[in-house]
Amino acid sequence: MPDTQGFETELANKYADFLSAKEKEMLNPDQEGFKWKRQKLESLYQDTVLKSKYPKEKLQTIEDAVQKEHDDEVNQSEQFKQAYKQNVLEKLQPTKEETNYKESYKQHVLDALDKQPDEKEASPEDVQKREQEMEEFEAKHGYEKVYELKREVLDDIKDMDLTPVQKEKLGQIEKDLENEKVMKLGKKQNKTHEQEMDM
Repeated sequence: MPDTQGFETELANKYADFLSAKEKEMLNPDQEGFKWKRQKLESLYQDTVLKSKYPKEKLQTIEDAVQKEHDDEVNQSEQFKQAYKQNVLEKLQPTKEETNYKESYKQHVLDALDKQPDEKEASPEDVQKREQEMEEFEAKHGYEKVYELKREVLDDIKDMDLTPVQKEKLGQIEKDLENEKVMKLGKKQNKTHEQEMDM
């Protein structure tokens, strides 16, 4: 007498393989290889069904159980993909901390250019608070991130309506930033930028 439990497991496994191949074929309709594999696994499953001599109801019960498990796995995969996508999108968005740092640095540069967005002088307390927040951010994050944010700010300011004197000052601030980068990150990292400057 054949091992009933073992046969059920074999049927379940073959049906699971067939479902998986069927899904891959649906996702890749243009690729013949997936169709061929699905047909092969379907025929293997049908052979096992014939050998089992199980009644239709019994087979249906096995197939339903495997289908449910397969659907659960697909749902879990989808949920994981969605969660991962959300995570990546959040990482691509600048954090509140980064946005604040950029704002502070922008204000700092505009002060140096004597170009106040609202044309009112910042109080010494405000300036000190801003400098302190920037220092805290710089201490917490690597210089590469700090440089990247400063670079973005300077590019923003370049697009503003600047006087020739302000443009000259901004050019000096950019030069200082590049020198600072060389000091903090070493020459190797700066070679690419130097090549760009030479072009």
